[in-house]
Amino acid sequence: MVFNAKSIYDSDFSVFVPLRNFVPPVAGSVDYPTSAAWMVRGALLLGIILFVADLSQSNRWLLRLWYVIGVAGGSIAFLGLLQKATGAQMIFWQPPHPNEYLRVSTFFATYFYHGNAGAFLNLVWPLTAGLVIRAFSSRRRSGMRAVWISLFIVTIAGVLANTSRMSQVLALVLLFAICAQFGLALLRTLSGSEKSIALAGGLAILLALMALVQAVHLEQPLKRWQTESQRISTDARWRAVRVAMGAVPDARLCGFGPGTFRVAFPTYNIASANQAPGTWRFLHDDYLQTLLEWGWIGGILWALLLFGGIAIGIHSYHRRQRVWMPRRVVLQPLVVIALFGVAMHALVDFPLQIESIQLYVATYLGICWGSALWRDGRSAFESQSSFVRSETSKAEIR
Repeated sequence: MVFNAKSIYDSDFSVFVPLRNFVPPVAGSVDYPTSAAWMVRGALLLGIILFVADLSQSNRWLLRLWYVIGVAGGSIAFLGLLQKATGAQMIFWQPPHPNEYLRVSTFFATYFYHGNAGAFLNLVWPLTAGLVIRAFSSRRRSGMRAVWISLFIVTIAGVLANTSRMSQVLALVLLFAICAQFGLALLRTLSGSEKSIALAGGLAILLALMALVQAVHLEQPLKRWQTESQRISTDARWRAVRVAMGAVPDARLCGFGPGTFRVAFPTYNIASANQAPGTWRFLHDDYLQTLLEWGWIGGILWALLLFGGIAIGIHSYHRRQRVWMPRRVVLQPLVVIALFGVAMHALVDFPLQIESIQLYVATYLGICWGSALWRDGRSAFESQSSFVRSETSKAEIR
């Protein structure tokens, strides 16, 4: 599609400049530069999946990766809460943007669009909750417990303070899923006194969350729920979806080219009877946008990569969790739950089109695909090192 591109889109004049392609009858991208850039990114994402799949074989590096995800997610959530508490008008307290379209109060942390911020937080907070579960179930030091509990409170408060309604609904769904997976097992490991302490700690966390979200102006997301719930059916995104559905037959097997939605959609939008107002860089439906850009062939391949990884993660967990180390038993279900959350969010928003979210999804998919090779939690290198140490000890004894 890239090397056989048919045109280059001229954004200044909004026209497609034809190219002399190699095989005219064969499908080609409608915008060569955009598709070429997307293929570079796609190749890097596939490389990340392979890299993490190999890295996850190491018990030590898997835990380090888990720590990094928790700290990074907590730092982004803390930045968003700080912006809310100080009444920031723009990211990093910059002056309001001159473009009225970008001059919005729904940004959060480093994200212009609150839906993407919510999707990111829903990717990281389940793993932060897993660090809390691991800290309590494995009798970790009180200092580590305090750190992970603090990060968990910050990330959950970020979801509550964010104005994305879909991310808040999904956060509640994910919370129920995590409680169903770990709740009873965690309670069995606690004694009677520890259960009382855990209950008191849970109430303290709830009070801390209430105080924190009050300080960061929780009334904004509540007001959004009250004032915009009746306008869901008239949202412009549904018009855009109808326009995109009309373009699906022209996409055929190979689509219009990777990343070309923003240049291909306006042509169909202008000619549509139900024209969607505004400029659309992304469709609020990742699956339909992927179908337009990649066609049926590419769409199926991406679906196999995403949902196939989730299926492999579930299969590996149910089949081999008995021989895994405890950290893997805790981490794997949380990764699958987080991927299910972003997959559901992609039905009404475009989280899978954002580079930072793509990075985390690729990392989680690497863990899922790599779990098919997990045995006792040790990589081949670690097993070989243990063997070498054992043989060395035997030689010294002799």
